[in-house]
Amino acid sequence: MTHPNIVPPPRALTTMHPFFRELSVNRETALALLDGLSSTQLGWRPAATQWSVAANCGHLATITNMYLPALDDAIRRGHADAAYSDRGFQGNVMSRLLIWTMEPPVRVRMKTPHSLQPPTQDPAEARAGYRAAQSAFELRLERAAGLDLAHVRVTPPTMQGVRLALGTVLAMLLAHERRHLWQCTGVRKSPAFPVT
Repeated sequence: MTHPNIVPPPRALTTMHPFFRELSVNRETALALLDGLSSTQLGWRPAATQWSVAANCGHLATITNMYLPALDDAIRRGHADAAYSDRGFQGNVMSRLLIWTMEPPVRVRMKTPHSLQPPTQDPAEARAGYRAAQSAFELRLERAAGLDLAHVRVTPPTMQGVRLALGTVLAMLLAHERRHLWQCTGVRKSPAFPVT
C-alpha cells in the first residue's frame, strides 16, 4: 500500500530507470578509472596498436556527439507524434544481438573507421570531452522519458540505411561505453602502466 504522503514517480520516468541505472554505473566506473590520472597516465598506450585511456575517452566522446543530432531528431518527432507508452523497453532479437555485440568482454572485434578514430588532443581534454558527452547523453535520456522506445525510430549515423528503435540505440550507446571502459581497465591493469 502506498503511503498517502508519498507521490509515486511518473510511469514515464520509471520506464527509463534501466537506462539511467546503466548510465550511473558507467559514470561510477569512469570516475574510478579516470580521476586522479596524470596526463602521462591518460596518454600511455600498452602497445603501438592499442589505445590509451585518453584515446578511449576521445572515441567515446566522438561517437556520442555524432549520435546526438539523430537522437534529438527522433525524440522531437516522438513527442510531436505523441508516441507515448508506459511499457518498459524489451527489444526484439535483432536489437538484443546488436547490443550484445557491443558488450564487454569483447567477443566481436570491429575495425574502427577513420572517421571514428580518437581525435588527436591533449589527454586531459579528451577526459573532459568524454565527461561532457556523457552529460549530454543523460539529457537525451531525460527528454526521451515517456516515449514509446520501441516505436520511435532512429537512423544511426554509423549505420547507413538502417532505422532502429530508440531504445535499441540508447542501449547500444551504453553498452559501447561499457566496452571502452572495460578496455580502459585493461590499460590500467597493465604491469607497465606508469605510476605517475
